[in-house]
Amino acid sequence: MDGTGRSDGPAGVNTKLYLCSLSLAAALLIVIRLFALPHLGGATKVSLSDTIISIVDALTGAAVASLCVSLLVVFFYGLRRQGPMEVQVAAPGSISAELDKAAGATNSWDYRGHTARYFRSAVLPTLLRRAERQGHYLSVNVQVLDPDNGELMDFFAEYRRNANPDRRDYWTRRRAQAEIAATIIRLQLLSYQFSRLNCRVYLASTVSPFTIDLSDTCVIVTREKAGTAALKYPVGSSFYDSTKEDMRLSNSQSTELPLPRSATELDPGSVADVREVLSLLDILQGADDELLNLTLDAYRRPVNPYANA
Repeated sequence: MDGTGRSDGPAGVNTKLYLCSLSLAAALLIVIRLFALPHLGGATKVSLSDTIISIVDALTGAAVASLCVSLLVVFFYGLRRQGPMEVQVAAPGSISAELDKAAGATNSWDYRGHTARYFRSAVLPTLLRRAERQGHYLSVNVQVLDPDNGELMDFFAEYRRNANPDRRDYWTRRRAQAEIAATIIRLQLLSYQFSRLNCRVYLASTVSPFTIDLSDTCVIVTREKAGTAALKYPVGSSFYDSTKEDMRLSNSQSTELPLPRSATELDPGSVADVREVLSLLDILQGADDELLNLTLDAYRRPVNPYANA
């Protein structure tokens, strides 16, 4: 199987075997007709040219019959168009490039995952650069976990620790809350700065092992773990269409978090700034200095999940 999910092995071998068998059978029939049948009682000896003419006549009749049947099938059922390839496999080292490529060729993006670290640090800037350069409006829907749901944060942190035992100390409830808060703060600031950005944030209450990134050209399914390949489905595939509908339903069942555009522009540079923005967004009220510092650190120094955690 190659990097696009196609396989030439078994299919190619079966085709060659079929052609060889068909050729041998045809040769055997000719030999029998020319050399065996004339020696049977009552048989009339025939020439090679007569045999070839008979074979050609039979093949012509078969071709005409096949054409008629094909026309009937097309008339009653229509042509079945071959759709785009259903799935491509992206190696772990190429996931960033695939996401960047998709972000550079779209006017909309739907994200569903956990903390949106990579989306915040790499995908979102690419989306904004393209929108500014081409003067397009950009629609972004982001679904992250609800940072105020303590049980959910504990469950997610435990899930991440089990998925990557080498970094068990990294993921805690506070770390998960800080990463999510950093993403929301970034989106709030950009919503204020860019009038062409239409951004909506949704808070989910369930954890999935998969992260979904859906653009105008494809949907990319990843796991936020180093060394794990991603799956890419192009627009027009059945999975793309199903995922688009699934994202819509999932967002409608989540809690939408308003991003006030009328707020004063504030790019957090201190714990006090983070506290002010969280108060404005009405999330993580009463957060202590430790959580605020973790949020500020995540906001200022985003981590690439495909390389570290």
